[in-house]
Amino acid sequence: MGLRDLLKEKAEKHGGLRGLAKEALRRAGGSGAEATSPPTSPSSSPPSPAEPVQAVAPVSPPAPVSAPAPVKPKDDGPFVKVARSEQVPEGKAGTYVIGEDAIAVFRVKGKLFAIDQTCVHEDGPLGEGKLEGHVVSCPYHDWRYDVRDGRCLSATDRAVACFAVKEEGGAILIGRKVSESSGERGGAHDDGLQVIVKDIGKI
Repeated sequence: MGLRDLLKEKAEKHGGLRGLAKEALRRAGGSGAEATSPPTSPSSSPPSPAEPVQAVAPVSPPAPVSAPAPVKPKDDGPFVKVARSEQVPEGKAGTYVIGEDAIAVFRVKGKLFAIDQTCVHEDGPLGEGKLEGHVVSCPYHDWRYDVRDGRCLSATDRAVACFAVKEEGGAILIGRKVSESSGERGGAHDDGLQVIVKDIGKI
């Protein structure tokens, strides 16, 4: 019997060539199961875990801007007692000297006003002038002033100084100077007199 016939005989005993192959694998120590290829993994490396997202701190709203503190006005003091209240009656004036300042105090509608006593025209005494409402006229040349703010109505670019004044405990008190007098002097006369200009260099 040739090799071909021998293989055919053995194949018939084991149910064909496939059965013969299984028998040969069994004897060789195999499981007899068909070999299967292990699953292939993707060529690319596994994705790395995503980096944690850093939490962003919430942005705090800007702090509210506080309103500026109100400016406290300067103190009008110290006050100096100059007279009793009855010494300056309604519509009248009184003149008082504090340091180097001569101050005229007027009472108009129950309220006191204090201005520089000296007229900015030719230094006339305003405390001795005629008072009509809130306007006093200088007794020298009738230059007029508003006693409420010291404005000169005869020369609007000029003014006399004003002082703080108050009434307390039946007394009149004068405080600090709250505005300055004009430094300029001279000018026309409201009473119609001609202005005499002297050349100081020829005197």
